[in-house]
Amino acid sequence: MRKHIRRALFVLSLSVLPLAGFSQVAVPFKIKRWYLPFQVNKFDKNKEYHGRWKIYINDDKDLIRNGRFRHGKEVGTWRYYYPSGGLYMKEKYTRNSPVIQVWRYHENGNLSKSGSAKLYRDATMAHYYWDGDWQVYDEQGNFIKTETYLKGNLLRYKD
Repeated sequence: MRKHIRRALFVLSLSVLPLAGFSQVAVPFKIKRWYLPFQVNKFDKNKEYHGRWKIYINDDKDLIRNGRFRHGKEVGTWRYYYPSGGLYMKEKYTRNSPVIQVWRYHENGNLSKSGSAKLYRDATMAHYYWDGDWQVYDEQGNFIKTETYLKGNLLRYKD
C-alpha cells in the first residue's frame, strides 16, 4: 500500500513542478567562471581568439572550420569541411613548432594528400605554406606519387 502512495505522490509532484515555475520571478543567468572554457567563439582579455571556435557559412547552417585557439594561435587538431558536410582537411598543430601535419581528403572521404606545412608569424602577418614531401592519393585511396614543396612551391614529383 505504501508503494502506491509513494508513486502517486511522485507522479503528482512531477505534474505540479512545471506549474511552480510560472510563479517565480526570472533571475538573469550569470555565467560562472568555471564554465567559460566550454563556450564557443570567444576572446581572451587581450581580444585574441581563445578556446573552441566553430566557423559557419550559409546563415550559420554549414560548419566549415572547427578547432581551438590559445591566445590567438591555433592549437591541437583543426578540421575543415566541404559545404556538403564531409571532411575536407585536418591540420595538427604542435606546441612551439612552426610545423603542421596536414591531411586533405576527397569528397568521398578517402585521403587525397598528406604532408606538412609551416606557419611563420610576424607582427603584421602570418605566412602558411606547404613544405617537404607530400604523398598524393587517387579517389580510391591508392598512392599515386610524392610531391616535394619548398616554401609552398612545387619543386618536383616522383611516381
